Amino acid sequence: MFEFADTPAASSSLPPLSAARIMEEQIPFRLREHVRRLKRIVPVISVSILALKAQNADLDGDVAEVLHHQASEPLDLEIEELEALLESLVALRSRHVS
Repeated sequence: MFEFADTPAASSSLPPLSAARIMEEQIPFRLREHVRRLKRIVPVISVSILALKAQNADLDGDVAEVLHHQASEPLDLEIEELEALLESLVALRSRHVS
């Protein structure tokens, strides 16, 4: 339905994996890209929730609550987990390099 010109296809934006560079470079890079894409979804859900609540129709509030609990909250948790994983990988990498 909607297309965003600045959203590259995942397969075309990422270089192929090389076994020697996986821990060194590719995993943190790919995690950062994944987090970036997930974070772009958050405002879409938030705006949808606000729009549904503003309409003040009976079912719209229910749909907004479902979006919040089943999409927005889980997405926030996934982003936090990926960011924590990325931080762990960066810390591990810096200990390995030192």
